[in-house]
Amino acid sequence: MELNEAFGLIMKGVESTMSDHGFSVVVPNGTEKGAVPVAVKNGSTVLTYTGQKGSAKIEFLEGKISLLCAQSQAAQAVDDDYKKITMTLFNPETADSRDIKYIVNDFSDGIIEIYGTKNKGSKKLPQPVSKSEAKSGAAYYDLNTLGSRFVTIFPELKEIYRTNVTKYGEFLADDFFLNYGNAKVRETVQKNNPTQMKKLFNMLNEIYNDGTNQTQSVIVVTILGSLYDDENLLANCVDYMGDMTLSVIETNKLLRKKSVRAKLEHPPLYKPKKQKKTPAFLNSLNGGN
Repeated sequence: MELNEAFGLIMKGVESTMSDHGFSVVVPNGTEKGAVPVAVKNGSTVLTYTGQKGSAKIEFLEGKISLLCAQSQAAQAVDDDYKKITMTLFNPETADSRDIKYIVNDFSDGIIEIYGTKNKGSKKLPQPVSKSEAKSGAAYYDLNTLGSRFVTIFPELKEIYRTNVTKYGEFLADDFFLNYGNAKVRETVQKNNPTQMKKLFNMLNEIYNDGTNQTQSVIVVTILGSLYDDENLLANCVDYMGDMTLSVIETNKLLRKKSVRAKLEHPPLYKPKKQKKTPAFLNSLNGGN
């Protein structure tokens, strides 16, 4: 069989395991519709997956096919971040269904070993990233961690957070904060109690500094961007915001424009099991880059 055909069969075989662990395949720019989304570079052929838990690569190089995993998401990961989990000799020209099945089982076991047991349909809340993991660089704070830490400050929202995760199988931050969380932030900022302000912003600053790009965007745009309509409220925050001060101020200026704000207030509908992308309204804030 052709190498691309083999990759297509392997991709189909590991699809369930990848999906169960929150991974979606990365489609390289220029990939034709219906083609296997592999990237060819420096003699290697690579199929890349990404998710909140990190990223994974299936790589064929010099007669060997390997599974490599990283804690960073694909957009941020570099070659040194990836660790080889398993490798086997592979010749696509002589390979048959048994060879494909062996690779699929081997790689699926590797994903489960690195990223945990299957959680599809589980009612347990996803585990937040710990402070030690974030500080060591082993993981980045994700949206679930933001939600989990937020409701420790506002415990009255814990059941709403739990319902959000249970309903969608993951934490949908836009839905939670636009409908519930932002009201608590606004109330805290209006009262401007130093103790409560420090408690809230210490958490937001910590997660922003060691968070994924998506998590940083939710903090700056979805949460603190909601203060665009009241400069006095934003002024209350300035002494507490740390490294994100400039980004928050510039974002609030942009959100005073109706056209930009509409994209924040009406995010895209939830679509399960699709690769997560930067929210459309954030692209507008960044000038479409």
